[in-house]
Amino acid sequence: MAKHTLYHELHEALDQFGCAICRIGEKTVARYLEGLVYETANDYKVRAEITRSRGFCNLHAWQLRACHGAALDIAILYGDILSDWQHALENHMPQAAPKNPLHWLRTTLGLSGGQPTAHALAATLAPQRPCLVCDTRETAERAHLQELLAHLTDPDIQASYVASGGLCLPHFRLALQHSTTTVHTEQLVTLQSQAIAPLLMEVNKFIRKHDYRFEAEMTADEGESWTKALALVSGQHGMR
Repeated sequence: MAKHTLYHELHEALDQFGCAICRIGEKTVARYLEGLVYETANDYKVRAEITRSRGFCNLHAWQLRACHGAALDIAILYGDILSDWQHALENHMPQAAPKNPLHWLRTTLGLSGGQPTAHALAATLAPQRPCLVCDTRETAERAHLQELLAHLTDPDIQASYVASGGLCLPHFRLALQHSTTTVHTEQLVTLQSQAIAPLLMEVNKFIRKHDYRFEAEMTADEGESWTKALALVSGQHGMR
């Protein structure tokens, strides 16, 4: 089977400890935000899509805030959103007082013309599409998961997968959902079990050595095991 860019990116990500798909997602986000700051923030199509998504999700908005030189781009992009928000508010004018009981009843039942209801305004202000950064990250994650499944019989991938500690639980579930054959599923389950076993052993030793009688025996790997377990179960920090 041909080995192309996705394969090499996957192999590189597997060469470090921790979920390779989280690592790829993190790099994808960093590249996207860097490209936004230095290249695409003034592209009218990008600006329109970011206005439709009502900016970025909380996580990616603050990651953008942390990018060097992002201040002007944030002002431009979020100025568009504020303008759109203000326009929606101006279109939602208070209704005039009912002229008669029948008019009041028709308005209450939503049968009259007139201004949008509060619920309609809320719907107008809701995101009309997902966060663009989330979309970009999820597309990269899915592509590399498919690449992983396609190369599960590759001895180099298998060895690196186990040595890395395997996938985090969210990405392991996603891999299972994308698995199309029983063989892929069985290989994935076997590799993940082999990958988890050493960390589980270290976590159990970490717990045991919190007993004062054994605390002097704690190794560095055991001392870090609880943070590795956190990342393996919940995903790397800042990925969701």
